[in-house]
Amino acid sequence: MDYSKQLKVLAIGNSFSDDAMEHLYHIAESYGVEKITLGNLYIGGASLELHHINSLTDEYVYYYRKNTNGIWETTENVSLQAGIQDEAWDVFTVQQVSYLSGIVDSYQPQLHYLIKYIKELQRNSEAKIGWHMTWAYQEDSDHSEFYLYNQSQMQMYQGIIDAVKANIVQNPEIDFIIPAGSTIQNLRTSYLGDTITRDGFHLSFNIGRLAAGMTYFKSITGLSLEGISYMPEEV
Repeated sequence: MDYSKQLKVLAIGNSFSDDAMEHLYHIAESYGVEKITLGNLYIGGASLELHHINSLTDEYVYYYRKNTNGIWETTENVSLQAGIQDEAWDVFTVQQVSYLSGIVDSYQPQLHYLIKYIKELQRNSEAKIGWHMTWAYQEDSDHSEFYLYNQSQMQMYQGIIDAVKANIVQNPEIDFIIPAGSTIQNLRTSYLGDTITRDGFHLSFNIGRLAAGMTYFKSITGLSLEGISYMPEEV
């Protein structure tokens, strides 16, 4: 697939996929991608288990955010099936809800069933499936589930790494990994420090979202980030 010609990506996620994809259109446009179609099937706090349940019930409970011209437009009360079949997507991305992302045994069998559902419905038989690896919370985050990691950012990050190694790295159903969690953790070791989130867990509108978007673009396309000049207005 020549992603410099066309990029058609659908995320099945939650607010963390919303963060990571916010600037993706403009990043791809800045590179020179000719045709860009992005989608995000979004439920706040949605887990793999919830997405799997929705695949069984076909509930019309998603916000469907779509971007074909640089502007995100949102349709409410969309089903998982409708979003998957709206386009002949080249790429699907899936993820775990953030607070379970570092819990090794929270991924399966829901992930397997969700991927099976996607493959049954996809309009492009050559579509790839990527894993969106999310990020650990800010050290002083007040997220209600941070206790699962003893309020420790590093414990959460290591848990995410362990869960990805156990469930994703050797998984034949996953074509590639988007290591957004590692990108954010690396940024935290720079002069920026632990300032990449806006509320302790969602990414900052400027640097955080831009970094995750760049990681999305690079991981999906394999194209160089050199020469991409896009910069969000907030930076």
